[in-house]
Amino acid sequence: YATSGNASGYNNWNMKTVETLPGPDGDTNTVYTNYAGQVMLKILTRASDGKQWFDYYQYDGSGYFIYDPSLVRGPSDFQRNHVVVITQLWQLPIGKGKKYMGSAGRGLDLLVGGWQLNSVWTWETGVPFTPGYQDCGGDIDTGPCRPNLVGDAIPSSQDQYQWFTGTGGQELSANGMTIGPWQRPNRGTFGNVGDNSFRGPHFWQVDMSLFKNFKITEKVTGQFRAESFNSFNHVNLGQPNGTVDSSSAGTITGLAAGAAMRLWDFAIRFDW
Repeated sequence: YATSGNASGYNNWNMKTVETLPGPDGDTNTVYTNYAGQVMLKILTRASDGKQWFDYYQYDGSGYFIYDPSLVRGPSDFQRNHVVVITQLWQLPIGKGKKYMGSAGRGLDLLVGGWQLNSVWTWETGVPFTPGYQDCGGDIDTGPCRPNLVGDAIPSSQDQYQWFTGTGGQELSANGMTIGPWQRPNRGTFGNVGDNSFRGPHFWQVDMSLFKNFKITEKVTGQFRAESFNSFNHVNLGQPNGTVDSSSAGTITGLAAGAAMRLWDFAIRFDW
């Protein structure tokens, strides 16, 4: 084992541990931990075949409150409780000096050697949101403005057309009015729905790339890159309309922030 520390801020890794695994190949396992001793990143390097595996996991239980903690308390708007990222890098053991076809000539090595496969697998739980109602401004004077939840608003099967159950488009036009699982609070009271107590869709994406490294001269090398973002063209839904008495309550009409459908990127770079 070999350990080294990092004196940076709390959000950075605190301790790096490198373990040389048993066996003749010199494989290593590198682990980064934070100040709480939690694993932030783990890298397994297979020296024999050029493979590297990166595993990352994050759990976030942060929250905040202002004024009266019993009224306005909940997770941050951007908080995803669980984040899992797995990154894979594999230099194919084919070509000159490699396990297979190691004695290949220049021409053959230019064709079969220097290939590298990479992928990044990301899965995250949903971002929180707080339901509201149309005439919220007519009730609010201080504190939060949220409806009462008096029933089960989560359907058995959530999708972009009904992430949660609304009032069917009927407005909560009077205090104390109840439609479905929702009620407009009575005068002088706050709604019982917690701040950011509902969660939007999870996020899942796989990015993949294929690199081809080649040598032009002793000092000049090149690399062809074919990169695919959201390789499986998965639809990462955005947040639903959170106004419970809207005609589009619980419906999702867009992608998550920063999400996109599959994109391809091709490039050639030269180093000298």
